[in-house]
Amino acid sequence: MLNQKMITNIREAGIAQGTKKVEDRNRLLREFGFRTKPRAEYALIASCFNPYLEPNDMIAFRKLLDHFKVDYTLLPKEYCCGDPLFLHGINCNSDEDVKEARGLAAEFFAENLRQVREIGASKIILYCAGCDMVFDPFKATVPEEILWHPTLFARFFKGGKLKLKADYYAGCHRYRRSVKATPLDLDSVLEILSRIKGLELSHLDHELCCMNADELKPLGESVKHDTVITPCSGCSMFLRQALKEREGSRVFLLSEIMWAAINGGGL
Repeated sequence: MLNQKMITNIREAGIAQGTKKVEDRNRLLREFGFRTKPRAEYALIASCFNPYLEPNDMIAFRKLLDHFKVDYTLLPKEYCCGDPLFLHGINCNSDEDVKEARGLAAEFFAENLRQVREIGASKIILYCAGCDMVFDPFKATVPEEILWHPTLFARFFKGGKLKLKADYYAGCHRYRRSVKATPLDLDSVLEILSRIKGLELSHLDHELCCMNADELKPLGESVKHDTVITPCSGCSMFLRQALKEREGSRVFLLSEIMWAAINGGGL
């Protein structure tokens, strides 16, 4: 059975954490410099948890939006995609729960889409790979273009410089395959990284799942460098866990790497 409290939280507050966390999250997004305005070309879905989990990358993400002069706005009341509900259904091997999660995702997407159209946006930016997984079925059903943020940035980023040797973990994205979503746009991630002069990558085994404890251990042991780059915030969380005893280890998402390559400030 799906988490009824979370469903109620999303319906009432938009975010999965519930009403008590709304102002907390909004305050963080304001401090990060994200903007809300009545009209914009792009509507940004920032996700429920990433403002807490990945504050440094989200700040870099906002700086990139400004740098590329993206005309965007946050939604007045963003609704969670329902990703945790899908994960529960998949982990419980419950087709009924996954089916219910799909229906809820359609409900939550409709609430977001209503706001997107009120602000006149023709494009929707998804920060989170989980949001991209859940909202994937709607990409072919609406005239608005729905973009995971690396897909957008690959259109704008011409190149940069960053002298760095790092491991790259693309992620296994097994959950995405299990719900039969189209593949995550990892080509855009690699295209961006390939345009950074001085960046040398060693590719980790993306068949190993960071969410599986038995696979996370060998994944962590295979890391060669102090820096790991991954495009998924879920993967970054588990990789940090695997490397917490390794002194000097750092895990970065894409925006921080891009911003360092553009502004020359290093990491």
